Amino acid sequence: MVSYQASAQNSQKSNLEILEQDISSELDRFLYYPSVDRSLPFVFSISSSKNNKEEKKFLQNLVKKTASAEKLKISFVNPGEEVKTDSAFNYCRINIKKLNTVYTKLLKNSFLGEKSMERKITSELGIEIETSTGSMLVKDNISTIYTDEIQYDGYEKFESSEYGFTKSFPPDISFLESIIFPAAIITASAVAAILFFTIRSK
Repeated sequence: MVSYQASAQNSQKSNLEILEQDISSELDRFLYYPSVDRSLPFVFSISSSKNNKEEKKFLQNLVKKTASAEKLKISFVNPGEEVKTDSAFNYCRINIKKLNTVYTKLLKNSFLGEKSMERKITSELGIEIETSTGSMLVKDNISTIYTDEIQYDGYEKFESSEYGFTKSFPPDISFLESIIFPAAIITASAVAAILFFTIRSK
């Protein structure tokens, strides 16, 4: 299922917060499936299609937050690892297929003035929940797409130094503005400085 979101309320949230919000709401929906017995413990196995440790760390922390808010009993096992318990439980496998941030295009681009760009944050995860006896309860995908408008200047404040998937490169501004104009300012400043010291030395 694909979830689209964009609102002014979210425009000041970090890229990581947006991902947490969107994935958590979708994950919560699956945990409320009528066939899932929420009174039983949940055992989570989290894998990444790219074998990305950052992605797995992020999702494990997110599952912990979601479970804490829902007062669920949880534990984790590595993918392929046998669950060592005789009690009944829900076995939840999550495969991270994509976590991505892209600044797609400039929306406002005034020459030497205000600039803004589109921010697009997406996720795609496969999710399976089965009983401890192997009966499949849920088999589906979590897909979210969030877009909004953020200021071009200072976009780095939305990114997390800990997670590479919250970072991206902004779209290019005009060649004249990004290279020629700053070079002209530097040249003019250098000429002014030379003239200043030349006049003072006479």
